[in-house]
Amino acid sequence: MTHNYKACIEDSNKHLPDLKGALLNRLLINVVTDEFNVVYLETDKGVFALHGKMGGEYLGVHPLPEMPVPTEQEGVMICPYPPFNGFLGQRISQVRQIGSAWNGHGYELSFKDVLNKTMIVQSIHSGDKPDDLEDCLRLGVGHYENRWKKR
Repeated sequence: MTHNYKACIEDSNKHLPDLKGALLNRLLINVVTDEFNVVYLETDKGVFALHGKMGGEYLGVHPLPEMPVPTEQEGVMICPYPPFNGFLGQRISQVRQIGSAWNGHGYELSFKDVLNKTMIVQSIHSGDKPDDLEDCLRLGVGHYENRWKKR
């Protein structure tokens, strides 16, 4: 069975523009047996979940009625993600779709007063991946320089 990935991704991204201009108040992640599965963003425009669709082939943005409760049970955790703490209290200035289905589909979020870093939420399907991971997320912080510094 083939999928119309273009239409699926377009539908899963329909709430992506809702994040632009939002103030990020809180961020939690869902971890299942040590794999990142969902990123929850609590903003002044609402709560959103960023997570994989169709087994992680591409990602989607989905509004939620409320932020999940932090929890830790056997094999499942909802908790803060310290590498993203620098984005808390910042306003999202731009959200970009990156990659494509089966090729690192995800999002890169830029923040108004954070000029040299971005938040990256991406499918594990992005070139090389560990053999034991199939449908989880890759989380990262992009570090950027704008001027040459002789070292």
